[in-house]
Amino acid sequence: MKRFSSLQKIASAALATMLAASAVVFAAPQQTQAEEEETLFFSDVHEDDHFYDAVLSLTARDIIKGYKDGTYRPYQSLTRGQAAKILALTLELDTEDVENPGFTDVNETDEFYGPIAALAQEGIINGYDVEGVKSFKPGNPLTRSQMAKIINLGFELEEETLTDTRFTDVKSDDEFAGYVQALLTHNITTGTTPTTFSPAAFVTRGQMASFVYRSEAAVLPGGLVAEDFGVLGESSYTAGVALTDGQTVSDIEFLAVEWYDHEDNLLALGFLTEKLAGEYPEATQLSMPFDAAFNYEADGYWDVEGDFEGEPTQVVFTVVYANGKEVSVENTRIASGGLVAQDFGFVSGSMYSAGVSFTEGKTLSDVAALTVEWFDHEDNLLVTGTLTDTLAAEYPEATQLSMPFDAAFDYEADGVWEVAGDIKGEPTKVKFTVTYTNGKEVSVENTRVATGDTVEED
Repeated sequence: MKRFSSLQKIASAALATMLAASAVVFAAPQQTQAEEEETLFFSDVHEDDHFYDAVLSLTARDIIKGYKDGTYRPYQSLTRGQAAKILALTLELDTEDVENPGFTDVNETDEFYGPIAALAQEGIINGYDVEGVKSFKPGNPLTRSQMAKIINLGFELEEETLTDTRFTDVKSDDEFAGYVQALLTHNITTGTTPTTFSPAAFVTRGQMASFVYRSEAAVLPGGLVAEDFGVLGESSYTAGVALTDGQTVSDIEFLAVEWYDHEDNLLALGFLTEKLAGEYPEATQLSMPFDAAFNYEADGYWDVEGDFEGEPTQVVFTVVYANGKEVSVENTRIASGGLVAQDFGFVSGSMYSAGVSFTEGKTLSDVAALTVEWFDHEDNLLVTGTLTDTLAAEYPEATQLSMPFDAAFDYEADGVWEVAGDIKGEPTKVKFTVTYTNGKEVSVENTRVATGDTVEED
């Protein structure tokens, strides 16, 4: 499975780079055979580029390559020969056993002969015919209107009547108008601006990657639906997906699972092995565990990268089906950790006390910050207490705590609480606010009835 190994190599490299520097630059394509250079990362292709995913996908499948200097040059125009090669490889046409299309400017020894001949044989390209002399002009830049036509024919889209008039430079009587409409219908093009398609402009290398990638997504079967993503047990989580459009596990060529925490840090990666398809070829859903204690090697279903530590709150499944379609789906969950109010009352003298307990397996070691606000019966803030690191260092596994409210208490010597405000008056409401290390912030309030009773006498 060449595609499987290629994408797995990219994903593994991505994880290593992301964990080390939190910045990954992927890359792809090429211009002439002499300039071909296999590389997974391009210095001029960035994650926020609109063509990023397309370049990454096509590179992983050996459809496009880059330059020896480590660049892809996405804004450089594409030649008709290069476009023919990209399209023929994407469509998986036979570029060896082909008939000569008779183009006077394309010799059998030329680099792009096979792809051009294969496309001509399928009726996807015709070239030029001037008084019976046929040519293809492989070195000429490909225009966007020409691109629209070959994309339509290559992916068997139906030419449509122009009904979407957002592009002011595409008129209903233009010969390419029906092709542009089909691209709009299938969300393959967004134009060079919101109101222009620029039919005479040259297609760039980045644009061509995007057009091909989006066309694949539009016509090939195979989708993903996110399923349950939740907690199995302490430090153990699971997430799953369902395959759609009649696809089963046997139709998967590559599947990667990326696990992220609440700050979008990549925690770990999982790559589906061939074992699952061998045992359950007709399965339409699958799930992956996230657990540092899980024996992935013995289980055999996943090749993994990363330490699987921390709490995942986002998971991304990416599947490449055997038909070439690549799809991704994200799922998120709320970070774990809650609070339950405990006793709040008078202790003795001028001292009051209030407490909370942590839920969902959280302990003091999971607390990043904790504040306690004390209010009187008129909702005036009396004092604020902030938990220091002392308590967690001494009792990391504690699941509950309490704070005293007492003007006579020596908070500085105790070292557990930093306080702000005058500790006087009588508190009747207390509010605990906790931020856990996984980023979740929760609050809980507790109230008590103010002191003071009357006794009936004669």
